[in-house]
Amino acid sequence: MTIERILANTSAGPLLGGLSWRPPAGGKHTMRRLHEARNLTTDATHYALLSTHRTVVYGLFQPRASEESIRLAKGAQAAAHCFATQVGAEAPNGALLLTVPADGQRKDERVYVVVLEDGVPVVDSLTTEMEARNALGSEDRPIWSDTPSLYPNCQPVDFEWLARGASKASRMAPIPLNPWPLLMVLVMVGAGLATWLSVREARRAEAAREQARLVAENDPVPKYLAALAARSKDMVFDRQAWLDVVDGMFDRPAMVPGWRMKSTECNAVSLRCETVWARMGGTYDELKAAVPHETLGLQGAEAGAVPALDVAHTSTPWRIERQPLGNAGERLPTFTEAIRTTGSLFQVWRTADLSIEIKAPRLWPRVEAVPAQFEHPKALMSGAITLSDVPGPFVLEALRTAPDWISWESVRADIGDGDVVSRLKFKATGVYYVSLR
Repeated sequence: MTIERILANTSAGPLLGGLSWRPPAGGKHTMRRLHEARNLTTDATHYALLSTHRTVVYGLFQPRASEESIRLAKGAQAAAHCFATQVGAEAPNGALLLTVPADGQRKDERVYVVVLEDGVPVVDSLTTEMEARNALGSEDRPIWSDTPSLYPNCQPVDFEWLARGASKASRMAPIPLNPWPLLMVLVMVGAGLATWLSVREARRAEAAREQARLVAENDPVPKYLAALAARSKDMVFDRQAWLDVVDGMFDRPAMVPGWRMKSTECNAVSLRCETVWARMGGTYDELKAAVPHETLGLQGAEAGAVPALDVAHTSTPWRIERQPLGNAGERLPTFTEAIRTTGSLFQVWRTADLSIEIKAPRLWPRVEAVPAQFEHPKALMSGAITLSDVPGPFVLEALRTAPDWISWESVRADIGDGDVVSRLKFKATGVYYVSLR
């Protein structure tokens, strides 16, 4: 019998897939941290250590129940390590898909898939074609594969190509035994308590395996990273588009026959621009004639109340594009760093009698299976920011000079009684994004 996850025998040795990749606690490799990572994977027996210029990660081999009596082939190479070594520097988010034919251990043809993030494997699995496609996610990735008919833009490769990335570092090595429990057992055996100790250790090991299995099933890291990858491509609204929209607000007439504008607001989330009008002796028909491209709404009618005859609102659909925040791989400042570097600008706004309110940030994106106290080097946070009492002539400058990590979501202009210019005040609301650490 052989291990099913042996993908192919190559000139560099057998290629092994299906490893669990874990970073060591604290980011550095020691024997103690190797054993801590081993415990999270339920008694892993072998490992390969992948080191990049950014991080260190363990590839851990955990024998399945049917494989516990089978010895791992000597010289076995971690296939995902070989792939990361070859392409991780040039394509840190690359993916590999290779066909593994059926044989004595596999009844059906399988697909071996590796997905990299920041040059290290986050997916290393022998699975079906459908599950392999799902593992790629929605992000555009450079792909290496032996099936160009399914992936037309891929780099054509095979297992022999993959084996070129083999090295001493990618060779699976046995995890050394932790000597302290063994010494304890020997002492207890010497004291005549071998039988009792054996029973106790067996129960403890079973409980540890069950606990480790539950920990692995509930691991929040892959759930969070998947949600982050899906949401990162459309984090912020286009800043220049916002400036064009706000600039256009100044061209809108504040007075039309029989009506005076009280406020106008564009909201990128609700995809609408809406204006509230106060009646100055006019009629609904006159208002519709003055703004023919907008939809007339009756104030209060939505709640089932009697519409207010002296107030009306008009609205029109509107859309602004979302885009990623910054460049790929660029680190955002932490909340403290953001306030430290941008606080002077906010203070200038305060001196100019602008009101700025910043809510405390929380983990972003929020995922049901991920606790609010979750921490990870890639984790982000977001919070609400509101800028109000902005004089009309200053609003474009305020929106333009705001830090890039702020995404404006709505802008409203309020016109009080009297002179339009002096009574015109703007309010902008948005969301800011910062790194957790």
